[in-house]
Amino acid sequence: MRKLVNGKVIEIANMKLFELAAEGLALQNTAVSNTSEGIEASINSPLVHKYIKQYDIFFKSMPYPLYAIEADIKYATLGSFIKTLAKEKIELWVHNGLNIKLDAKTGMTLNVVNNTWSIVYDTNEHEDNTTLELYTDAVGYKEYAWILKKIVNKENTANFYAEFMPDFVKACNNQAVVLKWELENILTFGSIPQKMQFKHDKIINPQANEEYTLDIFFNGTVETDEKVQTWSFVGNGMGSGTRYKTIKTYGFDVYAKVLDDNDGPTTKMEPKKINGMHNLFMELCGLKNAKEMSTFPEFEGIIFDTNLVFTIDRRLFVAKSNRLVKPVDVAHGVELYAVDKGKVYFVKSKKVNERISKDSLYSYNITDGTVRLCKIIFSY
Repeated sequence: MRKLVNGKVIEIANMKLFELAAEGLALQNTAVSNTSEGIEASINSPLVHKYIKQYDIFFKSMPYPLYAIEADIKYATLGSFIKTLAKEKIELWVHNGLNIKLDAKTGMTLNVVNNTWSIVYDTNEHEDNTTLELYTDAVGYKEYAWILKKIVNKENTANFYAEFMPDFVKACNNQAVVLKWELENILTFGSIPQKMQFKHDKIINPQANEEYTLDIFFNGTVETDEKVQTWSFVGNGMGSGTRYKTIKTYGFDVYAKVLDDNDGPTTKMEPKKINGMHNLFMELCGLKNAKEMSTFPEFEGIIFDTNLVFTIDRRLFVAKSNRLVKPVDVAHGVELYAVDKGKVYFVKSKKVNERISKDSLYSYNITDGTVRLCKIIFSY
């Protein structure tokens, strides 16, 4: 993926690693105790102490993003390292972290997740799935294999970025401070304006210092060209026929509120003629009819220059505010974020689990219709 780094555009081949690392940091999976704290006094086991120490040494030797990723390949790499040091027969497997069986009879097992550990009891037999070659298709295989080889051979891992991201290091001029800052912002791909505050069932117009409301009213019914079957009871029997389907029609008026100096609406409301509001009205009617809704769907939006940008039921549209045109249907399942310098910014969210969501911020260029990813954020 191409990215601007310290003023230079470079290709970053392993961007997926950093996305997984950000997700892993948001998940923050843990066991109980920190690996750097040793073991509880109640657990008198030199074996536990040894495994925790070995695990902790390897974990702290992994650079970002490898240590932050919450994936089986990370724990398989850690398990492979511990196996290379073991003089005794060792039973270990990957499942919700790395598991090392300490006593087959009682099932006493050391479970290590990220830099935390706990003691669990599991008398079941498990297949050893810590061989790294089982994960050749996993994201990060080359990176984890390289780290494992380096640490087993007691070699320095400080040149990880130079090995796998040489253009990135070069763009940072080999300066540690610049490298650190760019790594912290690696999932930011473009400039992002400040988030705007939109209003439920309102169109805001910051340049005119106004907000607009649609007053939609029932206009009657009309027949369509579509025929529908009808049924009626006649005597002891039932008859059938056809008729033209009728639909309800609506009209609308636009009312404006002038905002006061504190950005709050005044009590004054005035009728306003804005030709482009018909674009919003037609989409509201279309979605209401398509989904057979009893009420009109919710909307919010903004007029900026001569552009009308709005969302209806999490669908993003861009039209003109000064004339009637067919709106551009930009994206579905999104939230409007901001409008700035001819670009519309919107967020598409995806649930990672019950607690975490992945928010991808995009920009839409009104002039040429291009969509670009601006930032990826994992949030609670």
